Amino acid sequence: MYKIIADDKTISAKNVSEWLIEYKNSILPTRQMLGNYYDGKNQIIKQNAVEGRPNYSINVNMAKYITDVATGYTFGKPASYSILHQNLKNILNTVLDINKHNYTDELDYHLGGDMATYGIAYQLVYADKSENCPIKFKRLMPERTFMVSDNSIEENIFCAVYFHDYIENKNHKTRVYVWDECNVYIFDGYSNSFVLTSKKAHYMGQIPVLQSLNNDDAYGDFQMVVDLLDSLNLMISNNTDDLQSISNAILAVTGGKLGEEEIKQINQYKVANLPMGANMQWIIKNSNIDGVLGQIKHLLDFIFQISMVPDLSDDAFAGNLSGVAMQFKMWGIDQLWSSKIRKYKTCLYKRLRMVLRVLGIDERYANEFQINFYRNLPENMAQDYEIARNLSGVLSLKTILKNLSIVEDAEAEYKAIQEETEQKPKQIS
Repeated sequence: MYKIIADDKTISAKNVSEWLIEYKNSILPTRQMLGNYYDGKNQIIKQNAVEGRPNYSINVNMAKYITDVATGYTFGKPASYSILHQNLKNILNTVLDINKHNYTDELDYHLGGDMATYGIAYQLVYADKSENCPIKFKRLMPERTFMVSDNSIEENIFCAVYFHDYIENKNHKTRVYVWDECNVYIFDGYSNSFVLTSKKAHYMGQIPVLQSLNNDDAYGDFQMVVDLLDSLNLMISNNTDDLQSISNAILAVTGGKLGEEEIKQINQYKVANLPMGANMQWIIKNSNIDGVLGQIKHLLDFIFQISMVPDLSDDAFAGNLSGVAMQFKMWGIDQLWSSKIRKYKTCLYKRLRMVLRVLGIDERYANEFQINFYRNLPENMAQDYEIARNLSGVLSLKTILKNLSIVEDAEAEYKAIQEETEQKPKQIS
């Protein structure tokens, strides 16, 4: 569940209070849990240890590993923008300038991280005439943002809600922003009792808060392996307890009795002078190290398999794998890449339409734009050469350029090649 479904679409203090209560009860706990896992703050539940015995809680933060690898692979290389018709190049340059002022490369990366962690990301698009850039983009934290839809079969979203706490005259208050297709409403209050304090048109033509799902179910990249992550942390923590217990082994003496003075001498000189018939031995907990390591390996294999993120410590990644073998290794994360990009591109085109609207340009020109994302893989010059050589004359130059890892913007590279080709005869003459 990632949104509230409401019977009444009226934006009022009463409804806002009810939506906020439902969000905090049904959606927020899961998002807080996922955030804690990413930060390595998830609780490791263990049986109560005997007082004085080792009781380690070691968090192997695989949640962060899964999130960062998937995000880096998908958003590590910035998206490129191009336009189909050259007579619209001025529009493209204006859009690129706005993206530059908003640091969209970094913004998109952070939003990709939210998608991977929480299964969802939000950004606000708003006009700001007081700055050099007429339109701004702002990331909204998923733990403080949600959408509200109607109860029709389409579940159409009719507003977005964002809230934050603040202190006024030493009193803790909450401010709630609600956006529909026309206006932004501001509510202030204590606890869950609110009063409408402001209502203003935003002129964006749609709800200016954009929601990006990580997949159709809005699951985070590690959400399906949370139980496995708990098992891994528990296994490593318990194994560390056992190893520490070995170093704290108990020395048992049979057939005799040692006083405090004798024990001090044994600790000092490491020699025991025992009476006839006495015996000493260490009592330690039997520990099957090989079994523990095997179980840890099985857990890691399941985690990588289900999350579809590759194990970058695998020796295969350090070798010279063939292109087919590497594709097989990366097949899982490629499925993540496709899902994320498909969802996020929809969001970017909505953002683009709002940008054009604020600029006074027909929103339909957004259909003339092409937005491309690139997998963030190590550059393979040899493989690029083979692709270019084998496909030359079979596919168009544009298609070949799009499949080369060292080419970030195929359109720009294609134009550069054309310009160089046109200039060559002039240079000869």
